[in-house]
Amino acid sequence: MISLKADHRTSTGISREVVLKDGSKVLLAPDSALSLQFSDGKRGVTLLKGEAYFDVTRDVNRPFVVSADGLDVEVLGTSFDVRIGDEDSEVALVKGAIAAITPGDKHLLSPGEVLSYDHRSGKITQKSVDLADIGAWREGRLFVVDQTVASVAEQIQRYHSAWISIPDGVLAERRVTGIYDLSSPDEALGALVDPHGGKVRKVSDLVRILSRY
Repeated sequence: MISLKADHRTSTGISREVVLKDGSKVLLAPDSALSLQFSDGKRGVTLLKGEAYFDVTRDVNRPFVVSADGLDVEVLGTSFDVRIGDEDSEVALVKGAIAAITPGDKHLLSPGEVLSYDHRSGKITQKSVDLADIGAWREGRLFVVDQTVASVAEQIQRYHSAWISIPDGVLAERRVTGIYDLSSPDEALGALVDPHGGKVRKVSDLVRILSRY
């Protein structure tokens, strides 16, 4: 149970800043959770769920490591965003330098670069984006590049009080690139599926179904 492992967690639609013992700051996205592993020789954080933006205090004697479901991020002092989902884990660098470690490999990122690790295939994807789009959720915007509809819906779910389901497997696997307004989750869902002929069906206040029919 995540609730038993987490040192800090947030609920749907609520983000929260956490200041760590070394002065590093973590902005935890809605419906997210993390646990801490700090000692004299180690600064460790495990992102258990969701997304977080890190502003890490530099300490050359104690590297800061974030573990995110198969993806480890090692830094000395820098700012970056980490997200985990059902399909993949992703890290995006704003400033400084980081090493993204995946099973069997190590990748160095420069500011503006995003690395994704696919949980199912083990595939690594690395791309460049505008710095202003990294961690855009902090300003109420969700920016995605070449992600599946299912993955984006999972991220919008953190801001939506209703349960979101995509029984249409073809629609769920369609890929999208875009910017979505997190302050209006239903409108964001509509913008997500409309280009693929999809509809957002409000079954009740507690359920949304995304389908092409």
